Amino acid sequence: MSPQNHAERSWQLDGWDRELWLLSVLFFGVGDVVTTAVGLQIGGVVETSPVLSAAEGPAIYPTMVGLKLLVFGGWYLLWRVTPAPYRVGAPLGLAILGVAATTLNLVVVLTAIAG
Repeated sequence: MSPQNHAERSWQLDGWDRELWLLSVLFFGVGDVVTTAVGLQIGGVVETSPVLSAAEGPAIYPTMVGLKLLVFGGWYLLWRVTPAPYRVGAPLGLAILGVAATTLNLVVVLTAIAG
């Protein structure tokens, strides 16, 4: 494989990459942010992340989005430099983390609502 072919190939989504990146965005990006925002509107629910809990009031939301963008950028760089087929681990790991965070947030929200 020539360097040019490798550079072209590094931008391509192979196998399950596209679906896993989509799941990562849906769960780690959107699901975690939305369920956190909903939870913070309920009395007795607090943010447990040390970085986010340091942000007060409405500042927590742009801080959360900024951190998400940094994390996505880091995982994307990891995906870019890792050779196939191992690179699928980057979006897979982020998708698993997102599903876990969103599920935990939903449990907290539902428990707080049930009171």
